Amino acid sequence: MNMNTTSTNSNLLRMSYFSKEQVNKIHSNALDILQTHGFQVEHDAACEILQQHGAEVDYKTKMVKVSPELVDKCIKAAAKEFVMGARNSARDITLKSNPALPITRNGGGVDKIIDIESGKLRNMNQADTEKLFRALDAIDCINMVAPLYPNDIPEKYRDVSVLETLFLNTSKHVNIRTFSKKNLDLLVEMGLAMAGGKENFRKRPLFSLFDSPISPLKFPELTVDVFLTAGKFGIPLFIATLPIAGATGPYPMAGMVQLLHAELLAGTVICQCANPGAPIILHPLAMNMDFHTMLALSGSIESTMITAAAIQVANETTNLPLDVHGPWSDTYIADSQSMLERTFQALFPALSGTAIIAGFGDVQEGLAFCPIQLSIDEELIAYTMKALKGIPFDDDRLAKEAIKRVSINGDYMTEKSTVKYLRSDYINSKIMNRLTRDEWERQGSRDINSRAKERIQKLMNTPTALELDSKLKAELRSIVKRAQEQ
Repeated sequence: MNMNTTSTNSNLLRMSYFSKEQVNKIHSNALDILQTHGFQVEHDAACEILQQHGAEVDYKTKMVKVSPELVDKCIKAAAKEFVMGARNSARDITLKSNPALPITRNGGGVDKIIDIESGKLRNMNQADTEKLFRALDAIDCINMVAPLYPNDIPEKYRDVSVLETLFLNTSKHVNIRTFSKKNLDLLVEMGLAMAGGKENFRKRPLFSLFDSPISPLKFPELTVDVFLTAGKFGIPLFIATLPIAGATGPYPMAGMVQLLHAELLAGTVICQCANPGAPIILHPLAMNMDFHTMLALSGSIESTMITAAAIQVANETTNLPLDVHGPWSDTYIADSQSMLERTFQALFPALSGTAIIAGFGDVQEGLAFCPIQLSIDEELIAYTMKALKGIPFDDDRLAKEAIKRVSINGDYMTEKSTVKYLRSDYINSKIMNRLTRDEWERQGSRDINSRAKERIQKLMNTPTALELDSKLKAELRSIVKRAQEQ
């Protein structure tokens, strides 16, 4: 592994696992896989579009083969920078490849919760999602909000209901994953209503879509429907891939990077052939099979390394924005194992140059959401961003004259440089223990989980930051009712 700095900021750290020659080899192999073996696209209209762009299509097997030239054309066509709009325009996100600092989002797609009082796993409900979306809106270092799915809303229209709940409870950009083609159309209708029409929505899309192929190299019909619809309306699309090393992906770590890259390129080709210039975010995600337990591990150091390496390869060969599931865990609660795993999972992707880090609040391989973990993750984000920013360096901060002035046996408590940089150079922690032992014991000897619980409970009861117009509320409710009745 190499650690280096970028040319734009001498203090900005970046890490890489592969040499330039190795990156080129992985990219060349991926192009060969897509040309000589291909990938499956279970969508007739998409197959026709791909064929019109020069792809070789077998309509019987739905296998598609594409040339390196077409892949390169599609990479160049994809948007390299775009806006992800928010209800509050001050919270709009401008996304681009390999930014100085990544943006963050919670772990999405979860329908189970670790109950904040009992500590037990249970089904998430509508009241939970409303409170958690408000908490995520109030946490400044979370930049966009991903969906959480309540089990007391029927699956038939759950995705449409969740988008309504997101719009009602956060003013940040939101993300959604659909359950059906009919619901996909209603989600778009809801977004257009929120934006005030198609033209406004295209300029500042208020939600993004998320979908993924089935590893290895299979793109199901609904996934492709999402790809095509997102491109048609200019909706930012997360193209996620999740092979499991030793199961749905090669067991060698380098082989996992190879498959991830090939699948991401295939998804890019589908999107850009259908809608050139469509905004896409590549989402490489890796797990590995534990052959002792036959469980797929999300928090292993190997899966973290594979993800970081995939970021490097995609950054150097596509220059497209990347999103990764950073902090999640193989354990079931907010404990020491979770923090050990998610520290690496946040820091390694950030150092590799990802544009977005997701997964905050997730435990149990992304199958459960833990409010207490989310509160602790707020500190993890602060630490990660601080490390990425590096040490500010200028003549004033070197404090040469202050060192001379304080001299021997002096102190810097009242030095003007101390007051000047007190807040800018150091983190003001929200839940970390910074008390003397005596004071800590007087306050009940509480651990970090106890302090995190207290903070997240306050945030979950925070009022909505930006109230929604009553007419618009009624329109959203009408769309949800249509989803319920269809």
